[in-house]
Amino acid sequence: MKGLAAFVMRGRVQASGAAAIASALPLVSWIGAAIVALIVLRQGLKEGALVFLWAALPLIVAFQLGGDSSGLIALAGTVVIAVTLRVTGSWELTLYACVLVAGLGSLLFSVISEPILVTFVEWYVGMVKQLADEQSLSPLSFDEGRRQAVSFLAMGQAYLMVGALMLSRWWQSVLFNPGGFGQELKQTRLSIKAVVPIVLVGLLLGVQDGLGPWLGLLTVPFVVIGAGLVHELLAARGVSHQWYIMFYVTLLLFFQLVCAVLVILVAVDSAIDIRQRMRSKEE
Repeated sequence: MKGLAAFVMRGRVQASGAAAIASALPLVSWIGAAIVALIVLRQGLKEGALVFLWAALPLIVAFQLGGDSSGLIALAGTVVIAVTLRVTGSWELTLYACVLVAGLGSLLFSVISEPILVTFVEWYVGMVKQLADEQSLSPLSFDEGRRQAVSFLAMGQAYLMVGALMLSRWWQSVLFNPGGFGQELKQTRLSIKAVVPIVLVGLLLGVQDGLGPWLGLLTVPFVVIGAGLVHELLAARGVSHQWYIMFYVTLLLFFQLVCAVLVILVAVDSAIDIRQRMRSKEE
């Protein structure tokens, strides 16, 4: 991966070609977004926009042929949050921007790629109905399934964009500022002034009919920052790499439960600064 980043930074032709090829490949299209984000972070929006056009080309073709705009929306969203990080230098603000962009992007997808969304929702509702019949539970209506699908898409897009941006920031760190990426994440916290409104909005969504699924999108900054905090806690204890693997496996298998724990952990950290307390004890 470091070699790819070095190749991309040789010039506009190399960056554009690599971004276009990666975007055209379904399983690694997010790497194309990471390449564009790297150019934006290092050389600015003007240069990044030229590479973006080449990366977007195969995604535009895919949209014209199949109607799927998700890849194009994710690419554009990644550029937006890359610009946010370059301008502000703040991962906290960047994560908030990611939540907003992902939410708007999923709503845009539901409009311009409605046939694909309807097909997925029909399959999803049918699957839930089958499980409900087997377990004597209430079936899911089409409207409920649609709301859930759009909110799940938003959350998935948010994590994809954050993942692409993190890869690009790591590339930038490896090539131009060794160790800088890790230091950035260690210093990133969610401010208490932002956490309180987010929690209140989350509680409001939870009690409103049909809006509960959007809670997952609001937790994205908490999960990202919480994972970084867990890394630092594990590093402070000097545990083996198996513990990190166990954490991520647990996160995937029991996402809702671990997500709730991370929300609480980050909220506490925003109030008392767990990292600073750890450093004080070490000194």
